Amino acid sequence: MAPIMANDVLVNFEYGFFVIAATTVFLMQAGFAFFEAGSVRPKNTNSILSKNLLGVFIGCVAYWAVGFALAFGSGNGFIGTRHFFLSVITDEQTVIFLIQCAYAITAATVVSGAMAERTGLVVHLFFSFFCTAWLQPVVAHWSWAKEGWLNAGINIDLHHKNVTIRYKDFAGSSVVHVVGGVAAFMGAAIVGPRKGRFDSNGNKVEIAKPTTTMSTLGGFILIYGFLALNLSSYRSLSQPGDGAILANIAINCILGGSGGSFTALIYERIQARKQPYVLNLSTALNGCFTGMVAIGAGADSMRPYGGFVVGCVAGFVYMILVRLVERLQVDDAIGAVAVHFGGGVWGVIAVTFLDTKQGLFYAGNRVSMILIGWNLCGLVVIILWTAFFSSLVFGILYYLKFLRVPPEVEKRGLDFSMHQRDSTYVLDRNWRKTFSSSTFSSLPPSSLALQPDTRQTCNGSLATLVGPQTAMTLIIANRDQCPEANTVLAEADADSRSSPVMTGDGCGDDPISAV
Repeated sequence: MAPIMANDVLVNFEYGFFVIAATTVFLMQAGFAFFEAGSVRPKNTNSILSKNLLGVFIGCVAYWAVGFALAFGSGNGFIGTRHFFLSVITDEQTVIFLIQCAYAITAATVVSGAMAERTGLVVHLFFSFFCTAWLQPVVAHWSWAKEGWLNAGINIDLHHKNVTIRYKDFAGSSVVHVVGGVAAFMGAAIVGPRKGRFDSNGNKVEIAKPTTTMSTLGGFILIYGFLALNLSSYRSLSQPGDGAILANIAINCILGGSGGSFTALIYERIQARKQPYVLNLSTALNGCFTGMVAIGAGADSMRPYGGFVVGCVAGFVYMILVRLVERLQVDDAIGAVAVHFGGGVWGVIAVTFLDTKQGLFYAGNRVSMILIGWNLCGLVVIILWTAFFSSLVFGILYYLKFLRVPPEVEKRGLDFSMHQRDSTYVLDRNWRKTFSSSTFSSLPPSSLALQPDTRQTCNGSLATLVGPQTAMTLIIANRDQCPEANTVLAEADADSRSSPVMTGDGCGDDPISAV
């Protein structure tokens, strides 16, 4: 048995660390799922969760078969041409595959949230395959592969010394997030807004109130995933100073997110003026995400104060872009365009000023000026590349009338068409009585008022409960007409602002009430 060399131990330790980091980046998909499910109406919850889950599966297959070869296979300045299906790869490339696969899937997942509640599962899976097999890998090759034209950079002579100026995007502010943000904008613009999202004057109408518990839980998971994404982009762990650099990356990421959240909330408070201000958790979360997206471009080369400044500006960028997208009447269901496109663009610009080696505020020489130009050049090309191919795909699907679900499906909810279940909540499967509308006529004033409904369904008679911000329909089971006569369901009205869970059997001392 050959002796184990110390260098082998260090290499294996590094590989193990990055494998763990890569699997943690995959956890971001759980965060996206929670956050997006909490941002849509209950009648579309199963739909958005299915897109997030199956998008991961098809993205992994696409990146394994094609994406990795195009991104990191040896080839030319434009594209890689080897290692399809991970054939003939090194140990290091195996680790890189895990990390980069998670990055590519993240770019595709951004699109599902922006186009939520009016596109079907097949459309999302098709675009996920396209994004992870072609759209994002080519950009990754340009920016991160040895032969990539952006990474190869420009060589200049500075004081009789050859200096190479490369495209700076450490953790994917443009390679991942700008790609996802541009594709999300094109998709949302082509598919059109949800029914009722804008009034006749083009003003935004709130049609879905976020489920803050679910979206906040998703936000915490995404924050953890952002830390892993940034840390996994630094691929050295055994050299002197690596530990300090990793710590600096994590600090910048946290400070960037904090600054983004603070300034987004401050901006929103200023906009409220003298009106009563209510803390908006969605604004706090999206401001944080935008800051973390922005800091990705230079997390390894900025000082902590730089990370905080980048995050603070990112919060304002988010708020401005959210309103601009709304002015354009593009319906972005979760604010993905402002978070990923806005944060990504600002991050790629900010690193050219705050990079401690070549940034304008530190070096202040010809190299800094060329770096600004080179990053802007790369950014513009990435935006044009993504806009062209994503609009081409979504445009073809729109022309074939395949991009958007039929109006009746959108109105009822995608959960029913995809999963054969309505946006209903079972109140109590063990009820032992059959009720009619008159049963609830004696509800106390503090309870939700009942309005009888003359409509009839296979499940029996209907009655509508009307509250301050919601209208809910009770389907009152009829033993003679419905096999599940002991089940009473509460269904959120299509225009409701929230969906409280209803409890109680409406009889005697147990009236129906909202929890």
